[in-house]
Amino acid sequence: MRQTKIAIIGAGAVGSITAYALILKDIPAEILLVDINEQRCKGEVLDLSDALGFSYCSKITKGTLKDTKDAEIIIICAGVPQKPDQSRAELVHTNKKIVTSIIKDLKPIPENQIILMVTNPVDAMTYFVLKESGLPENQVFGSGTFLDTERIKGLIAEKLKVQHRSIQMSVLGEHGDSQVPIWSTAQIDGMPILDFQAMEHDDLEYFAQKTKQKAYDIIKYKGATFFGIAACICRLCEAIVFDQEKIFPVSAFVKDFDVCLSLPAIIGHGGIKDLTEIVLSEQEKEKLFASAKKIRGTIEQAQ
Repeated sequence: MRQTKIAIIGAGAVGSITAYALILKDIPAEILLVDINEQRCKGEVLDLSDALGFSYCSKITKGTLKDTKDAEIIIICAGVPQKPDQSRAELVHTNKKIVTSIIKDLKPIPENQIILMVTNPVDAMTYFVLKESGLPENQVFGSGTFLDTERIKGLIAEKLKVQHRSIQMSVLGEHGDSQVPIWSTAQIDGMPILDFQAMEHDDLEYFAQKTKQKAYDIIKYKGATFFGIAACICRLCEAIVFDQEKIFPVSAFVKDFDVCLSLPAIIGHGGIKDLTEIVLSEQEKEKLFASAKKIRGTIEQAQ
């Protein structure tokens, strides 16, 4: 079985739980944790190493940014977390300094390395890292609206009493308040969602608002979100390591908008293999354009 190396920069809750998810998911990899707080990082490695006996992961170690040179995937989770009632966009100034400093310290970056961005606001951070790193556009992408997509699917599944995996739909655009649920092509095992008798048009707006609000609720009640995003990151790593060519809504550079935002992307060995064509209604096109414009404003705010 091919072994790879996955480096996680930022050993806080998201980074350490991502490492745990990779271990439990049986990703055949060596995991490297890097954090400015070396004592915390050492403690996480010691704790996580107790789970290796249940996994194909070969080892987990702590290290420095220099130790990431031979990693196939670098996951950047470092940054200031979102506070209660704070939008992700409000983090842009501080987190831009953090992530661009990391990229400068990583240089020279191996030409085949993949950088997976998690730090919020993830669309703007992905854009900054892409420009700073000099890597090809397909090798730098963010977790984007993957988590938002899973959240809205969960709400639909609960409402219609169907299995989560039976639902085919995406949330696109910004990982933030301007995200766009794509209802025009949403299906459940090939059947349009609105053909289900239990589903009404009013439900669509309810699901959209609940999805946007969920992160704020979690932060209000427990201080941070980490389990869902860690599971999403792990799933993306699995697609890369096993070259699965699966489609996920991730934040990627879109030339027409000159920003990074979420569109359906084929993920496999080497990163993004292609962005897929998606049919949108006129209203969805307008919302996606508005979402891109908002991301552009966040980027310009930090420049």
